[in-house]
Amino acid sequence: MWSRDPVALYVVSDLHLDERAEARLFSDERQGRQLSSLCERVARDDGSELIVLGDAFDFTAMQPPPKGLGKFFRELDVPREEPRRRALPELLAAVRESNPVALESLARLTESAPVTFVPGNHDYQLGEPGAGDALASAGIRARLERSAVRRLAGRTIVLQHGHELDEGNDKPGGSGEVLTAALHHAVIPFLRHRGPPPHVRFDPDRLVALRPEEAVVSVLQRWLDEKAFRRFFRAFLRLLAENGFLPRPLSWLAGMVSAERVRSAVAEQDRLWEHTGRHAIEVLKGKRHLPHGAPQPDVAVLGHTHVLDWAVERGRLYVNLGTWTERAFDANSPRDASLPLLHVEASNGRLRVSLSDLSAADLELQRYEG
Repeated sequence: MWSRDPVALYVVSDLHLDERAEARLFSDERQGRQLSSLCERVARDDGSELIVLGDAFDFTAMQPPPKGLGKFFRELDVPREEPRRRALPELLAAVRESNPVALESLARLTESAPVTFVPGNHDYQLGEPGAGDALASAGIRARLERSAVRRLAGRTIVLQHGHELDEGNDKPGGSGEVLTAALHHAVIPFLRHRGPPPHVRFDPDRLVALRPEEAVVSVLQRWLDEKAFRRFFRAFLRLLAENGFLPRPLSWLAGMVSAERVRSAVAEQDRLWEHTGRHAIEVLKGKRHLPHGAPQPDVAVLGHTHVLDWAVERGRLYVNLGTWTERAFDANSPRDASLPLLHVEASNGRLRVSLSDLSAADLELQRYEG
């Protein structure tokens, strides 16, 4: 394994590599080819390191809810069998089969340059025992670090996924994981079976691009008639409650009070990028700390929120890398197809940090020198 300090860092976050299924966030034809080009670039830049800052894989989307899915299908007359849950090696094998361009590019890069994966909430399995061997079996020999700390030009760079600052996603089995599994394995199959209402075109796959995911409730109220929505919402709440997303007694409430309660959670979750940014700025000021015993950073880099952010405080820098998924803010607006890349290097004894968009011919979005 590589041990020398890098001379430059290339950082991406929230790729959400998954398998061929009804709804996907990563396209091997688009994001995969861009990732391949990035890997070639890192390999040419001697002494550089690629850091994939959490949610490289979307294992939570590939796993069905542990409980209640069969009952959900029966209640809504969906003729579908409940899929089985899989171990990490099987999940990685499915990802590789579905994304040969991306996975083979990463595998080749690990043969010539250091590659680090930081576990996120969608691929927390990478932080569990045996994860390195499972990755190696998929051809990827990479470092695994919950908190990556690097020194360039005498400055300290701390890189974490950032889900630790998000209640509900800060540990495995939380409400975020339950909602993701329910969305992919319950809501999407239900909508595909039901089909669109008269005179309306809808795309069930688009729901997985919504952020926050809780926004699915408002979208479905527009896609379904009132009777169908209430029936769906009852079954959906029971499924979430069965898996610990909300107190079980509330699963029996299907009126507007429950819907409004979910919308309140949507509004709170949609401000996650602001909460995360405020915490990070307090860290730069020395008033708060990042998890995992991280030192005070000169540059703090996070992901998770799927929203780009950039702030300078007292000569120190906070960056949130957003996402490589095609994030959608509602059911109808165009998707954000940007592919953010952070490049950190030492230049003439000074730190140089550049944020660019690979989908726009490497257009530079922000720059910091200090």
